Amino acid sequence: MKTLCCIAVTALASITTLAAAEDFDGSKPFVCMPAQGHDCLPDQKECKALEPRLEKVTDFKFDVAKKQVWSPYRNAELPIQHVTKNTASLVLQGTTLEVAWSGTVHRKTGRMTIVIADREGAYVVFGQCKAE
Repeated sequence: MKTLCCIAVTALASITTLAAAEDFDGSKPFVCMPAQGHDCLPDQKECKALEPRLEKVTDFKFDVAKKQVWSPYRNAELPIQHVTKNTASLVLQGTTLEVAWSGTVHRKTGRMTIVIADREGAYVVFGQCKAE
């Protein structure tokens, strides 16, 4: 009886997880909370922890339809110039006069990795996304 109860609970948890899963395909805006951020410079042996520029503003905001990303580590929005999707990831890229950036969001889990590079170094950020 205990085994049957455990199997039923496990199955219910799996169904709930699948129902809650999002498809991050770029059709809707979403936000991503950074879990770790690194500030990497070519003259340093190790990357430093990356802190947001604005206090209390910590999330990336993605709006693929408007072709915009707002980063808590920059003062200006980043334009999205290229979007591709595969079965596992939404891949986004863009440039400005000063930076180039690229990022991926896992379509089912919402895990994010984004890299923003300029002439001085790069930021690497890992995080978790959710629908807005």
